[in-house]
Amino acid sequence: MFDLREKLGLNREMTSENIIRTDVFRYKRNKLASGLALLGLFINCLYLMLFYGLNYQTYANPLIGLSVLCNLVVLLVTFLASEGVKVYNKKYCWLLLAVAVVQIVRIFIYPLDIARGGGTLFDPGTNVISVRYFGATLGPASLSAILIIYLVLSAGCILASAVTGYIRAVQLESFNKGLAEGKFTVEGAIAEVSAKEEAAKDSGEVENA
Repeated sequence: MFDLREKLGLNREMTSENIIRTDVFRYKRNKLASGLALLGLFINCLYLMLFYGLNYQTYANPLIGLSVLCNLVVLLVTFLASEGVKVYNKKYCWLLLAVAVVQIVRIFIYPLDIARGGGTLFDPGTNVISVRYFGATLGPASLSAILIIYLVLSAGCILASAVTGYIRAVQLESFNKGLAEGKFTVEGAIAEVSAKEEAAKDSGEVENA
């Protein structure tokens, strides 16, 4: 039967190799999860720099203020969570998951409205939706596509950070519990792996003789 938790490494057997591999987590920070969160934060910055350079007076309303607050919250929470997952705190993984959901939801507000010509959220304004981006003038379709791509990539990185951070946090938690209960020892695992390597080496020498 397919076991998702086992496939993800949440319910893995504590073999000697896994014990040694997990023991490294006690001395090494989770830079992968933290880096993914910061990458998602960086991509979100690209999104907000492009969006807030938009020349469209219809969006000059109270909702844009909420958008600014939302961006600030996303930036602060993501940065805070990146520090949390770095030290294998799985509580911060749920924060990252919530941020990823927010990023996806945001696609259906301004970017989708821009794709429809900017007349869905409010009455169409007199100004044409346009923005200069790396020397090129972007129209509604291309602008909307880039904004959506930024949000999707940001959400993907943050979600990957949440999943990676949670998996490694659970693995370290299980390892520490087993170590405290005396189910295994790191020294014993190292000795077992060394014995296997020596046996493999001796077997190879015999075959080559």
